[in-house]
Amino acid sequence: MMKVIINPEYEHLSDFINTIPKVFNTSGEIVYEGRNILKRFEVVNVRFVVKRFKVPHLVNRIVYSSIRKSKACRSYIHAFKLQKYGINTPTPIAYIEEFKGGILSYSYYISAEIADAHEIREFYFDPVIGNRAHILDAFGTFTANMHKKNILHKDYSSGNVLYKLKDNTLEFFLVDINRMQFGRSISEEKGYENFRRLWLSDEVFTVIARSYAQAMGYDINHAVERILYYKKKFMNET
Repeated sequence: MMKVIINPEYEHLSDFINTIPKVFNTSGEIVYEGRNILKRFEVVNVRFVVKRFKVPHLVNRIVYSSIRKSKACRSYIHAFKLQKYGINTPTPIAYIEEFKGGILSYSYYISAEIADAHEIREFYFDPVIGNRAHILDAFGTFTANMHKKNILHKDYSSGNVLYKLKDNTLEFFLVDINRMQFGRSISEEKGYENFRRLWLSDEVFTVIARSYAQAMGYDINHAVERILYYKKKFMNET
């Protein structure tokens, strides 16, 4: 059995979307392959990315089938919520859930591709800031704007934030959005802690922290100190 939910704006892709579980292993361009797999497809001039979530262990298969929403379903719902609050994320196209023996097997989240996008993770591989400080400043402000709206990305890693330049303006996009928190007040300390997974250099973190603190109205030196503290704490625990 299969459940397929499609964004009405992409109903014209429904024939292909319904075949994704059958063709996923043998078609598409691999973007990432690990616990989950991401592939890029193009159909009738629409480029999109399909994320296939691994089959959960048995207990979670039962839970996702009857109590909790699947990761693909949550990603789809969260994408619309983020757009409602003015936070960019790739446009949600559809999600698919496969069931075997009445319980969840694979699930798939389909979203539009963001052309010419970069990852914040670039600063991990090349930590020299040079003439890129404006990107980090904008990222700090973007995060502050998100926190002010009581939105928390629970897997806020440097690979889960994309950015691109559009009309001389930097735009940021959240991906891997199945673990989000909406509508709960984010304390100052919780905001600092949210940066811990970024795995960036102290110099890069300092630029981000300064911008974030300014946007939030926090003491800059304290913000830098606390964000670096949570970074080191997370690295030591990992």
